[in-house]
Amino acid sequence: MNMFTTPPDMLGSIPWWVLYPGGGLLLLVITAFLLFSLYVAYIHWKYSHIPSPKMNSFFLGHIPSMIAMREQSGNEFELFANLVGRWAEHFFVVFFLVKPLVLTTNPDAVKRVASDEKISKAASTNSRISSVFGKRLVAIFHHYMCFIGTFEPHPRFLGQGLVTILDYETWKPRRKLYDPSFKRNSLKDYLPVFNECVDTFLERLRPHVDGKTEVPMKEAFHEATLDAISKLLHPKETEMYHGAVGAMRRIGRDCIEKRIKAVTSGEEVPNDILTQILQISIANKTVDMETLVDDFVTLYIAGQETTANTLSFAIILIQQHPEVLDSLLSEIADVIGDRKEVTGDDLDKLKYTEQVIQEVLRMYPPVSTMTKESPKGGVTLCSYYVPAGTLMSFVTSLMCRNPEYFNDPDTFDPSRFDAGKSRPGPFIYFPFSVGHRSCIGRHFAMIEAKVILARLLQTFKVTLPPSYKLVTEQLATQQPKGNVACTNHEIVH
Repeated sequence: MNMFTTPPDMLGSIPWWVLYPGGGLLLLVITAFLLFSLYVAYIHWKYSHIPSPKMNSFFLGHIPSMIAMREQSGNEFELFANLVGRWAEHFFVVFFLVKPLVLTTNPDAVKRVASDEKISKAASTNSRISSVFGKRLVAIFHHYMCFIGTFEPHPRFLGQGLVTILDYETWKPRRKLYDPSFKRNSLKDYLPVFNECVDTFLERLRPHVDGKTEVPMKEAFHEATLDAISKLLHPKETEMYHGAVGAMRRIGRDCIEKRIKAVTSGEEVPNDILTQILQISIANKTVDMETLVDDFVTLYIAGQETTANTLSFAIILIQQHPEVLDSLLSEIADVIGDRKEVTGDDLDKLKYTEQVIQEVLRMYPPVSTMTKESPKGGVTLCSYYVPAGTLMSFVTSLMCRNPEYFNDPDTFDPSRFDAGKSRPGPFIYFPFSVGHRSCIGRHFAMIEAKVILARLLQTFKVTLPPSYKLVTEQLATQQPKGNVACTNHEIVH
């Protein structure tokens, strides 16, 4: 035996993982697996007091079931309907790996969360608006990749705009700053702009109005709403916006800098939304350039997307319900007649038109869920304690189809919003969210939709192919899948 040989009687005292190559790595993997298993078990135990469907996988949670149900349902609404209908009543928790998500359709829970300023939006909800005009911003993915050092920081796009900002104390003064520009009476001053944009919209359609050529109406509505928000934010730069998503921040910065210079030097400037916001911002000295650009881009994107998709759904549903179309045409003829504009007085009289839009929003709300994050110390909802940092999703699309809240909920019936009938409470029907974080542009969207829909139906007879089947998809907002191709006929007055 030499000095490099291990005596036989010493081998028994040496751990096996030292003697075998790779033994240390194997032990590390086993230890990590056991620790992870204990952590998964702990998470499940932590939420065991909340009702939960049976899991198909200890580690994956409800992911396999969700994938299978999504493939069967084909859209987000049916997925949530299956979740609630098959697994629980109004309050339950599901697991994505080790990430719990509380789902509810309970109005009391919505009220509790909407009225609590300490309960903030969840950061993950910003991924909803990471898909704009077909381009993926991957903001949340980039956030985590930057954190672990894989990618360079992603160029700022929506940044800390009114929609994406999470901290309530930072958001509140910003929202207060912009509120006056989005009051209903203030927006009526912009009716000439809306009418001008509709004129352009109708002229774009006119060459194809032969009763034969199929026109992609969803695309046409997007162009119309794009024109409107562009002219209201910066009239002289409207043409720059089309197809310019990648350069949006640069364009926004340029517009803002030029307008600030004009305002501060006393030059004559358009009395549009951008001017009003800048005048207030300059007076308060509370908003820096990057924040102004964040809000500029946010208002631009939000002001275009929601209305265009709502109008697309409206055209489909109206065509599928001739009695609704007849009532609409009758009201439009009585209120507008042959005039090629919608006035402020007309807006107040187009009551059935507004009911139609409200019913469209009930059946196909722009955002299917409102997601919040439980505050420090947790929160009690529906008699269940929800631990701090838990994502809570309020399924608005399902609440609007619940027979407990709406009679015959799957039927398109605008008369349910008639002034003489009882209406659903604000914590049941909230297509533009509810509480202190409700959408600032809800009046803007309603006015714009009423003007475009009324002028379109006044001018053209829009026909949907009999074979058309509505399929939805959820990108930045819920929308019909495909381009909603219709044929149009000129209406002779």
